[in-house]
Order: sequence, then C-alpha cells, then structure tokens
Amino acid sequence: MKRNNSLLRLLTISIMLLFTTSAFAQFGDLGKVLSTGTDDAEKIFEAYLSPYANGMGAGLSAGWYNTAKAHKLGGFDLTVSFNLAIIPTSAKSYNAEDINLGDPDDPDLTVVIEPGSSPTAAGSKDPGQQVSYYQNILGTDILTSQFNLPQGTGFGYTPAPVVQLGVGLVKETDLQFRYSPDLEWGNGSKMGLWGVGLKHSIKQWIPALNKIPVFDLSLQGGYTKLNMTTDLDFQPSAYEDMGIIQPGDIIMESPGYYDNQELLLDISNITANIIFSGDFKVICLYGGVGISSSTSNLQLNGNYPFPEFVDPLTSTQIRIDETTALSDPIDISIKSTDGSATKPRFNAGFRLKFAVVTINFDYTYANYSIASAGLGVSFR
Repeated sequence: MKRNNSLLRLLTISIMLLFTTSAFAQFGDLGKVLSTGTDDAEKIFEAYLSPYANGMGAGLSAGWYNTAKAHKLGGFDLTVSFNLAIIPTSAKSYNAEDINLGDPDDPDLTVVIEPGSSPTAAGSKDPGQQVSYYQNILGTDILTSQFNLPQGTGFGYTPAPVVQLGVGLVKETDLQFRYSPDLEWGNGSKMGLWGVGLKHSIKQWIPALNKIPVFDLSLQGGYTKLNMTTDLDFQPSAYEDMGIIQPGDIIMESPGYYDNQELLLDISNITANIIFSGDFKVICLYGGVGISSSTSNLQLNGNYPFPEFVDPLTSTQIRIDETTALSDPIDISIKSTDGSATKPRFNAGFRLKFAVVTINFDYTYANYSIASAGLGVSFR
C-alpha cells in the first residue's frame, strides 16, 4: 500500500502544483484584483483560469478504454493512465475589454483598459493589459486601483492521471471504477477523485456483426469527479508590499481572522462514446467517437483583507478590519463541451499485451485534444 500511495501522490501532485503554484502564483496583484469588487474579480479569475479548468475536465474524459472487448464474467483490468490535455491557441489569450469590467449601474465609476490582449493561465509570460479604476468624487476622478492583469505560465497543457479498475459482468458488460482517497502534502494541499463507468458490447445484438472474429463494437459512458483544495495565506501586510498601504496608514486587524483562506476546485466530467477495436494476439487497435462535457467550480473561501479609504479625496489613510473584509469572494462555475451529435470527438490508439501486462497509447482529437498513455494488468 505504501508504494501505491507514493505512486498516486507522484501522479496527483503535478496537478496541484500546476493549478495552485504555477497558475495562482501569477496573481501577484491578488489584492488589487480583489479591490475591484467581487463581480469584476470573478470575471478576471474566470477569463484567466478557464483554459486550465476546461483542460483538466477534458483530461478526465480520457483513459476509460483501450479495447472495445468486454471482460468475461469475473475478468478484470487495473490500469494507471496519464492523460495530457492540449490547450488550444484560441484559449491562451483574451481581451479584457470583452469581459465587461465595471458596474453599469455606477455612473461615477470609470474603467480604463489598455488596448491589446492578456494571456490566460496557459498563455505567454508577458504581462497582461493594464486596468485602471477611477471613481468620480465631488467632480474629481480619483484613481482607486491600477494593475496589470496576470501573466501566463507559458505551459499550455494540463495533466490528468487516473487509476481505474474494470470488472466483467454478465452479457459482455464491464463495470468501471475510478478512485483516489484524499492525498495530502505541504501547505494544506489535497486532492481526491472518484468515478464510475459502464462498457457494453453492442456487437452481440447485431446479427451482421456478431459472427465476425477479432472485431468488437461497444458503447461506453463514464462520470468522474475531482476535488482539490489548497490553503492560502493573504494577509493585510501584502498591501504594503504592493504599495497600497504607506507608512502611517491605519491598519486594524484581528489576529487569526484571515487564517481560514483556501482555494477550492471541483471538476466533474461526463462522457459517452461508441468504441470499436480489432484485438489480435499482441496488439489491439482501437478508436472511438463521442462527446464530453465538464463543469468546474472554482472558489476562494475564507476572509480576505480589503482596503477602505478613510478619506477618498486624499487617500492618506486606509482601514482594514472585519468590516471591510471580503468573505468567500470568488465562486465561479465554468462549463465546457467537446463534441456533439454532428461534430463528435475522435479517438484512436493501440494497446500492446505481454501476458497479463498491457501498455497503451492513444490520441483524442477535439477542441481540447488529449494524448494518453497507460500501463496495466488484464485478466480476461
């Protein structure tokens, strides 16, 4: 069990490091983003992080099969697969002018956005557009916040490791399970997932096909849910580092009030496929057409310091305490669909079998294409 846990830890830590360390670390101006207000902060987070969330959701749709042939009753396979979603070029940048920053119901608020485009988390390491917020107070436009949108990580892929068990039932049907208990490591980070799927041979019900050897045809569907959390530590002192708070400004804070911060990411994926294969002695050629839909929910939970000017005209004093804090400021739902009845996803690959050991590789062509590799054992 110790070796299995180490393997799972090695596979899953790559996801957490990618999403929380690489992507989230680009929010060096987190305080300035939050100071725009909850609505605009959510718009910025969604535009920036959607490609990673969608890529991870797409990755969970892969690795469900490496043959269309079902197990005999009591047969099983145990497979560890590594799926790498490829984020398309179109998802590596966005224009901040398109996400409708600002409040249309506040005529005294003006948002000025630098022309051009900004990288998403999967985009280049160039700084994003500069965004400036002006509030009209007694006829004077006061600059209340100014920052560059975060740079990208330069990494246009998302990994999705999966451990899966398939068990043969009656009528050429396989019941499939995915599961990983919550694995924890430093900084309060943990991840777990579970999933269930079904593969059923339809070749047996088609008279023109059920006598053909080697060839198999099946329907397959599956659902996977992944949960990740990591602790955050954004304290009022961060505003000093950003130059928002100057020496002599007033800071009021309760000890420990901001110690409950965490980033939460839930991703669920559902997929349905028609799969086919040609099983030979050593090699199996397989493929499929299907659809995939994923939903991601990103939350910033806890209390976050938020500056409030005591005197907006002079901006010389700032108060930060429980009354100005943002509680649970971000709650974003992101949906992504790959494939439809008229334009499905396409998958093709091959599997090598040596006694009971299997090795497989495949590629799924879609909006978020996926390269997959797997290693397992199989008993028919």
